[in-house]
Amino acid sequence: MDYREADRILVCVMAKLQKERKRQGLSLKKLGANSGVHRTTIGLMESGQRSPSLVVCLRLADALGLRLGDLLNSVPGQKRRK
Repeated sequence: MDYREADRILVCVMAKLQKERKRQGLSLKKLGANSGVHRTTIGLMESGQRSPSLVVCLRLADALGLRLGDLLNSVPGQKRRK
């Protein structure tokens, strides 16, 4: 996997997180409070200006009631294991 592929995966993961945040009607501030990740950081990640660590992705997913697998399964073209 090259860096472009990793960037594409991050874009898909952050789009899924943002879509779920909005679906649940959560503001950046509320998601930040629920996850322990600052709202500004979440906003920068959602806009693609900052890349999240795996730990941050896990914290955000948990705060939204998602599993990491849910996020990774949202990436088009990814092979799914049975």
